Amino acid sequence: MEQQIMTNQERHKRLNAYWQIFLNSETEEDSKDVFSSIYSLCVNDLLAYGQSLGFDMNLCEDAIHNVFCTLYLKRKELTEVRSLPPYLFRSFRNDMLNMWRKLSKLSEIDINRLSFTTEVTILDTIIDEEEKSDIKEIIEDLLNTLTNRQREAIYLRYMQGLSYEEIAELLDISPGSVRKLVYRAIMCLREESHKIGNPLTFLFLLLFFTNRA
Repeated sequence: MEQQIMTNQERHKRLNAYWQIFLNSETEEDSKDVFSSIYSLCVNDLLAYGQSLGFDMNLCEDAIHNVFCTLYLKRKELTEVRSLPPYLFRSFRNDMLNMWRKLSKLSEIDINRLSFTTEVTILDTIIDEEEKSDIKEIIEDLLNTLTNRQREAIYLRYMQGLSYEEIAELLDISPGSVRKLVYRAIMCLREESHKIGNPLTFLFLLLFFTNRA
């Protein structure tokens, strides 16, 4: 049986439902069960985000461990958190940067200079594997024409389904700046797709983003 793919909206809704159940759990056993569900839904996305920022697997895993330990042990102090996904991404990102500062013995890191890459997956089953490979390569080449900041904004907006306001808080910029980043990225991708002489490429990009909404 073909596995149904959960959209970002569905995943966020389920995570927030689990989060409320976790906060209101009356027994330790109930808390552990629902906490395990939260972890399972989030861990791969957090790992992918950390590696996209250029951090190695060990650092990402350590940061995830810290984030979830804090989430479990200090949940009574986090009752005002209504949307769990942006909180987890923000906590994870901050924890990785703090650990990187300590390891590098730096007081500050220029966030804008962090390299951001993302793995492209083609989910459309109506095209054969060879075409998928070609389209994947084209999309990756197009995404590489963007700045690191633009790629990160696109990733968070379309691949993780965060709102402009949530991304703004995560990246420590204004929602308007996030909108400009995303808009300019889309315009750049459209322009680059025209340069390669294939008008369908930009359509595939739009489908690529839409399938993750």
